[in-house]
Amino acid sequence: MANDASEAQDCETFSYQSYRIKSRINMQNYAMCSSLLMSIFFCTLVALLGLIFSSMSMNSTYAQLEITTDENISAPIFNETVDKDDKLKPAILYSALNSGTILGEILNNFTYPIESVRIIASVYDKNGLLAATGDTYTNDYQIKPGSKSGFDIFLDEKLPSSSKYTLTTSSEESEEDKPEALLLSVGRNYKDSVSFKVLGEVINQGQKDANSVKVSGIFYDNNHKVINVDYKYTNPDIISPNKKAPFELSFYTDNPKKIKSIAINVQSDEYSLITNNNQNKTKSSPQQ
Repeated sequence: MANDASEAQDCETFSYQSYRIKSRINMQNYAMCSSLLMSIFFCTLVALLGLIFSSMSMNSTYAQLEITTDENISAPIFNETVDKDDKLKPAILYSALNSGTILGEILNNFTYPIESVRIIASVYDKNGLLAATGDTYTNDYQIKPGSKSGFDIFLDEKLPSSSKYTLTTSSEESEEDKPEALLLSVGRNYKDSVSFKVLGEVINQGQKDANSVKVSGIFYDNNHKVINVDYKYTNPDIISPNKKAPFELSFYTDNPKKIKSIAINVQSDEYSLITNNNQNKTKSSPQQ
């Protein structure tokens, strides 16, 4: 009987110790799981906060402005333009919007020659919304002091009625003045019911070849308003010394009979027009 009691006591002791060991293992596992869960929680929280602050930073850096298709942010101020350097802003003598094209002429109002004369147009509807934009350079690459050059800006858009526009000009001061060496000879002018044409020749009186010889014209009505502008290269466009090449300025127009005078200029990469004998003045009374 004593042996039975002793064995029962030993079993109880072993069971109790096994229970304590299992409890300790469970607590250790629980602690490890809790620690792992807490680590995952904090990592997730840090990542989430990082995304939130990153999103806020991106929104503040790359903010956008959204408007409806018929909404205007601010109305334009017509007839006023702002240039980075007003010292290189040539004067616009005349401009007009006709059939989707803005025609005009630029005057070099400085005491030095200018080049790369650019004109930018912005066209607005009656409510001040931008309807079209375009840009071009004057027909003459270099414009001497007191001289003028024509330009035309074709607007590849259907413009609304009562359109208004603004023009912004810019230019660069020429590093050198091209010497006068191109002699211009203007021949007959022709006009019919739908077109106008003027023929002529250019003679190179310089000491070297004249390259890219270009003839430009501004065509005026009786009130000296610009009706059209045009330019063409001579054929061929390289003229050797003491040689000549012909040119033809021609274009279609609604009413050729309105053209009463022409201003013609010629330039090459090396030379400019010989202006003595009044060659740079406007040619008047075109022949029919």
